[in-house]
Amino acid sequence: MARWTIDQPTTRTLDGIVALRVRIIGGHVNILPTDDPVTFEISEISGEPLLVSHEAGILTVTYADLTRGGLLDRLRPVQLNSYRDLPKRSATVSIRVPHDCPVEVTSATAPIVAAGLTAKTQLRSASGDVTLDGVGGEMEVNTVSGDLEARNLTGRLSFKSVSGDLEVAGGRFSDLSGTTASGELLADVDLAPAARAALNSVSGTVALRVPTDTSATVELRSATGALDSAFSLDRQNLRGLSRLSGKIGTGVDPATITTTTVSGAVSLLRREADAPAAIPRGDA
Repeated sequence: MARWTIDQPTTRTLDGIVALRVRIIGGHVNILPTDDPVTFEISEISGEPLLVSHEAGILTVTYADLTRGGLLDRLRPVQLNSYRDLPKRSATVSIRVPHDCPVEVTSATAPIVAAGLTAKTQLRSASGDVTLDGVGGEMEVNTVSGDLEARNLTGRLSFKSVSGDLEVAGGRFSDLSGTTASGELLADVDLAPAARAALNSVSGTVALRVPTDTSATVELRSATGALDSAFSLDRQNLRGLSRLSGKIGTGVDPATITTTTVSGAVSLLRREADAPAAIPRGDA
């Protein structure tokens, strides 16, 4: 096992890395792909030194007194302000790993950027925003108030937040799920055959745009929020519940689209074949 205590800007190159774990407080985290040996660069470090270890192929960047569980406990919604009581620590961490390297990052306030990864990617943040670009495979993003901005993703994405927004432009999904209390859930994506798209918010807006030739069974529900669809769906207004439902397209292996809100508006939008994907804003 190799261990380094980092208290000043440092760059190192390593071989044999098969997984990455990062747990920091403030600063910035950048995870990028490489076909060369793994490199990690730590800059703009302040406060306590970072502890970096390489054991059994796992590269870990954290603080000596900061366990994974200890930080996650502070990020629970019932303790939204607890991470502010952590000693002030900040570092910019930039790491290049193989495309197929599983990645796990947990931060308090540090924004996280990940690009070009294809293995499982797990990102957790309290208030730091998350950016994904060209990531594939299985993706899990959990925040308290941080937003997720993403483009050109493929595979499975799960987003959970209290007040953070989800904005996805482009990509093809076999599974897309988003859950938030007051954040917006906005996506313009392609759905694979038999894919599942489930977007749920209490008061935030939900807008999903899919290609005009998409085949899917659809159910949009809200207690008091407005429901709109650019596709032909059956409308049902009951006491305390409005619903738009039906089937769109003629494919033999349709996707499933479901949305649920309490007061948030819901829009299902149509993207023409020659139109680029862009963040939808409602307005069916």
